[in-house]
Amino acid sequence: MKTRLLSLLISAVALFSCQKETPNYVPIIGLGGDEWIQGRIDSIIYADFVYPYNIEVIYKWNPFDLNFNRTLVPPDEARVPAVLSAIKNIWMLPYEQLGGTTFLQNFSLTRFNLVGSAEYQDSGTIILGTAEGGSKITLFVVNQFELSNRAAVVQMLHTIHHEFAHILHQTIDYPQEWRGLSTSWYTATWFNTSDQEANAQGLITSYAKAAEREDFVETIAYLLVEGQAAYDLVVLQNPAVAQIFRQKENLVVTYYQNAFQIDFRALQTEVRAAIDSLVTNN
Repeated sequence: MKTRLLSLLISAVALFSCQKETPNYVPIIGLGGDEWIQGRIDSIIYADFVYPYNIEVIYKWNPFDLNFNRTLVPPDEARVPAVLSAIKNIWMLPYEQLGGTTFLQNFSLTRFNLVGSAEYQDSGTIILGTAEGGSKITLFVVNQFELSNRAAVVQMLHTIHHEFAHILHQTIDYPQEWRGLSTSWYTATWFNTSDQEANAQGLITSYAKAAEREDFVETIAYLLVEGQAAYDLVVLQNPAVAQIFRQKENLVVTYYQNAFQIDFRALQTEVRAAIDSLVTNN
């Protein structure tokens, strides 16, 4: 009797434990937990990104694809069409026009992730974009984006061209001659330097001081998005390092021609014209 009673108690405890430990089912986004009616944004993404390039754009909130250690917010869907228009007109079309209609298909970029806010770091700096494995670009601060705001357009497109330049040099490495031009200035604490101080050291932005590869892609993004006149002004204001700036500029031009058969000067013209057109007409 005692043995039977003990067995019943153990069974009851086991049953209670199993019932308590069974979690409530929460559908996982991407695995049956995200259902929505395809709308205008999805049609734009399919027509401009998925069908021609096999690039998906994730604008529905998926925290599992982002940094768990940071507080981030979803993109405002009302802002997404403007972001898509800017990506297409200021990044895609200029490269297509200069590199050919299949140029972008030669790279492994398969996804854009859109995030509403910036990603704030412990150092006080913010991340505006990331490129991972040559296949994914994450764009932040979508909720502050407006096509009529030139500063916002320049900031986001600088980020896109910066991140895509990483994908380019991961495919074909940047020139060996770049090594040694500014090595003594690279530092993990680049954020303690202002842009003006970095310019005086021969670097186009303070973030260019983060690493050699960042120096390379920042120079590309600056020349394309801020433009030649802005670059020339920086050179003019820093005569002591003018030669370094011109060396870097020439290396970028040569790199695009030799590695991808793209006229960088023409690419600059197309990018700047696209920025002017979108901002003026919105």
